[in-house]
Amino acid sequence: MSGFRRLRSLHKWFGVLAAVFLLSLAVTGFLLANKSRFAWMRPPEREGGKITTLAETASLQQAAEAAFALGDSRLQTMEDIDRIDYRPKSNIFKVISKEGYLEVQVDGTTAEVLSASFRNDQLSEDIHDLSYLGDWAHDWVLPLVAIALATLACTGFSMYVVPILRRRHYERTKKPG
Repeated sequence: MSGFRRLRSLHKWFGVLAAVFLLSLAVTGFLLANKSRFAWMRPPEREGGKITTLAETASLQQAAEAAFALGDSRLQTMEDIDRIDYRPKSNIFKVISKEGYLEVQVDGTTAEVLSASFRNDQLSEDIHDLSYLGDWAHDWVLPLVAIALATLACTGFSMYVVPILRRRHYERTKKPG
Protein backbone atom coordinates (compact mmCIF):
# COMPACT_ATOMS: atom_id res chain seq x y z
CA MET A 1 0.00 0.00 0.00
CA SER A 2 1.40 3.38 -0.95
CA GLY A 3 2.08 6.09 1.58
CA PHE A 4 -0.76 8.21 0.25
CA ARG A 5 -3.27 5.35 0.55
CA ARG A 6 -2.08 4.63 4.09
CA LEU A 7 -2.57 8.30 4.90
CA ARG A 8 -6.12 8.22 3.50
CA SER A 9 -6.91 5.07 5.48
CA LEU A 10 -5.51 6.60 8.69
CA HIS A 11 -7.45 9.79 8.03
CA LYS A 12 -10.68 7.85 7.44
CA TRP A 13 -10.48 5.80 10.66
CA PHE A 14 -9.39 8.74 12.79
CA GLY A 15 -12.29 10.67 11.24
CA VAL A 16 -14.86 8.02 12.12
CA LEU A 17 -13.63 7.89 15.72
CA ALA A 18 -13.29 11.64 16.06
CA ALA A 19 -16.77 12.26 14.60
CA VAL A 20 -18.37 10.73 17.70
CA PHE A 21 -16.39 13.03 19.99
CA LEU A 22 -16.81 16.06 17.73
CA LEU A 23 -20.58 15.64 17.72
CA SER A 24 -20.62 15.39 21.52
CA LEU A 25 -18.29 18.41 21.85
CA ALA A 26 -20.34 20.44 19.38
CA VAL A 27 -23.72 19.76 21.01
CA THR A 28 -22.54 20.27 24.59
CA GLY A 29 -20.43 23.28 23.57
CA PHE A 30 -23.49 24.87 21.96
CA LEU A 31 -25.55 24.24 25.08
CA LEU A 32 -22.85 25.65 27.37
CA ALA A 33 -22.33 28.72 25.19
CA ASN A 34 -26.07 29.42 25.27
CA LYS A 35 -26.96 28.25 28.77
CA SER A 36 -28.17 31.69 29.81
CA ARG A 37 -30.66 31.63 26.89
CA PHE A 38 -32.20 28.28 27.86
CA ALA A 39 -34.05 28.40 31.19
CA TRP A 40 -33.95 24.60 31.50
CA MET A 41 -30.12 24.56 31.45
CA ARG A 42 -29.59 26.35 34.75
CA PRO A 43 -31.97 26.85 37.70
CA PRO A 44 -33.23 30.44 37.85
CA GLU A 45 -31.46 32.48 40.49
CA ARG A 46 -33.74 33.34 43.40
CA GLU A 47 -33.57 36.52 45.49
CA GLY A 48 -32.51 36.43 49.13
CA GLY A 49 -33.28 39.03 51.77
CA LYS A 50 -31.86 42.52 51.33
CA ILE A 51 -28.60 43.36 53.09
CA THR A 52 -26.41 46.44 53.41
CA THR A 53 -23.20 44.75 54.62
CA LEU A 54 -21.70 41.28 54.36
CA ALA A 55 -21.79 41.04 58.15
CA GLU A 56 -25.54 40.48 57.82
CA THR A 57 -25.11 37.25 55.81
CA ALA A 58 -25.51 33.76 57.15
CA SER A 59 -22.39 31.64 57.53
CA LEU A 60 -21.23 28.94 55.14
CA GLN A 61 -21.98 26.43 57.89
CA GLN A 62 -25.59 27.65 58.10
CA ALA A 63 -25.98 27.46 54.31
CA ALA A 64 -24.61 23.91 54.25
CA GLU A 65 -26.81 22.81 57.16
CA ALA A 66 -29.89 24.21 55.40
CA ALA A 67 -29.01 22.15 52.30
CA PHE A 68 -28.44 19.01 54.43
CA ALA A 69 -31.82 19.54 56.13
CA LEU A 70 -33.57 18.84 52.82
CA GLY A 71 -32.75 15.17 53.34
CA ASP A 72 -31.65 14.60 49.73
CA SER A 73 -29.30 11.62 49.48
CA ARG A 74 -26.98 13.56 47.16
CA LEU A 75 -26.27 16.16 49.83
CA GLN A 76 -25.89 14.76 53.35
CA THR A 77 -22.39 15.72 54.59
CA MET A 78 -19.57 18.15 53.86
CA GLU A 79 -17.96 15.45 51.69
CA ASP A 80 -21.01 15.62 49.38
CA ILE A 81 -20.47 19.33 48.61
CA ASP A 82 -18.63 20.23 45.42
CA ARG A 83 -18.71 23.96 46.15
CA ILE A 84 -20.66 26.76 47.76
CA ASP A 85 -21.02 29.95 45.72
CA TYR A 86 -22.20 33.21 47.23
CA ARG A 87 -23.99 35.72 45.00
CA PRO A 88 -23.97 39.19 46.65
CA LYS A 89 -26.28 40.72 44.03
CA SER A 90 -29.11 38.33 44.90
CA ASN A 91 -27.83 37.48 48.43
CA ILE A 92 -27.98 33.72 48.01
CA PHE A 93 -25.68 30.77 48.54
CA LYS A 94 -25.64 28.05 45.91
CA VAL A 95 -24.73 24.73 47.52
CA ILE A 96 -23.77 22.32 44.74
CA SER A 97 -23.45 18.56 45.21
CA LYS A 98 -20.51 16.52 43.93
CA GLU A 99 -22.85 13.80 42.64
CA GLY A 100 -26.22 14.09 40.95
CA TYR A 101 -25.98 17.73 39.79
CA LEU A 102 -28.10 19.12 42.65
CA GLU A 103 -28.09 22.87 43.34
CA VAL A 104 -29.67 24.16 46.54
CA GLN A 105 -30.18 27.92 46.73
CA VAL A 106 -30.15 29.25 50.29
CA ASP A 107 -31.19 32.73 51.40
CA GLY A 108 -28.05 34.64 52.42
CA THR A 109 -29.76 36.29 55.39
CA THR A 110 -32.13 33.71 56.87
CA ALA A 111 -30.35 30.52 55.67
CA GLU A 112 -33.71 29.20 54.43
CA VAL A 113 -33.79 26.97 51.36
CA LEU A 114 -35.22 28.89 48.40
CA SER A 115 -34.99 26.11 45.79
CA ALA A 116 -33.44 22.75 45.01
CA SER A 117 -32.95 21.95 41.32
CA PHE A 118 -31.10 19.80 38.81
CA ARG A 119 -28.20 21.53 37.02
CA ASN A 120 -28.28 20.58 33.33
CA ASP A 121 -25.39 22.95 32.63
CA GLN A 122 -23.11 20.99 34.96
CA LEU A 123 -24.14 17.72 33.30
CA SER A 124 -23.39 19.24 29.88
CA GLU A 125 -20.00 20.44 31.09
CA ASP A 126 -19.12 16.97 32.42
CA ILE A 127 -20.12 15.38 29.10
CA HIS A 128 -18.20 18.08 27.23
CA ASP A 129 -14.91 17.44 29.06
CA LEU A 130 -15.55 13.66 29.32
CA SER A 131 -15.44 13.70 33.13
CA TYR A 132 -18.97 12.21 33.03
CA LEU A 133 -17.29 8.92 32.10
CA GLY A 134 -14.82 9.30 34.99
CA ASP A 135 -11.62 11.12 35.83
CA TRP A 136 -9.67 8.60 33.73
CA ALA A 137 -11.60 9.68 30.60
CA HIS A 138 -10.94 13.36 31.29
CA ASP A 139 -7.26 12.71 32.02
CA TRP A 140 -6.48 10.16 29.29
CA VAL A 141 -9.16 10.04 26.59
CA LEU A 142 -9.59 13.80 26.15
CA PRO A 143 -5.89 14.33 25.31
CA LEU A 144 -6.13 11.40 22.86
CA VAL A 145 -9.12 13.09 21.22
CA ALA A 146 -7.01 16.26 20.86
CA ILE A 147 -4.20 14.23 19.26
CA ALA A 148 -6.70 12.53 16.92
CA LEU A 149 -8.12 15.91 15.86
CA ALA A 150 -4.63 17.30 15.25
CA THR A 151 -3.82 14.17 13.22
CA LEU A 152 -7.01 14.66 11.20
CA ALA A 153 -6.07 18.26 10.50
CA CYS A 154 -2.56 17.31 9.36
CA THR A 155 -3.61 14.33 7.23
CA GLY A 156 -6.51 16.30 5.74
CA PHE A 157 -4.20 19.18 4.85
CA SER A 158 -1.71 16.73 3.37
CA MET A 159 -4.42 15.01 1.31
CA TYR A 160 -5.49 18.39 0.01
CA VAL A 161 -2.02 19.76 -0.81
CA VAL A 162 -0.26 16.66 -2.18
CA PRO A 163 -2.48 16.28 -5.30
CA ILE A 164 -2.07 20.01 -6.05
CA LEU A 165 1.72 19.73 -5.82
CA ARG A 166 1.74 16.57 -7.94
CA ARG A 167 -0.38 18.24 -10.61
CA ARG A 168 1.93 21.28 -10.69
CA HIS A 169 4.98 19.03 -10.91
CA TYR A 170 3.42 17.02 -13.72
CA GLU A 171 2.48 20.17 -15.66
CA ARG A 172 6.03 21.56 -15.32
CA THR A 173 7.71 18.35 -16.44
CA LYS A 174 5.43 17.28 -19.29
CA LYS A 175 6.93 17.73 -22.70
CA PRO A 176 5.27 20.05 -25.20
CA GLY A 177 3.61 18.56 -28.21
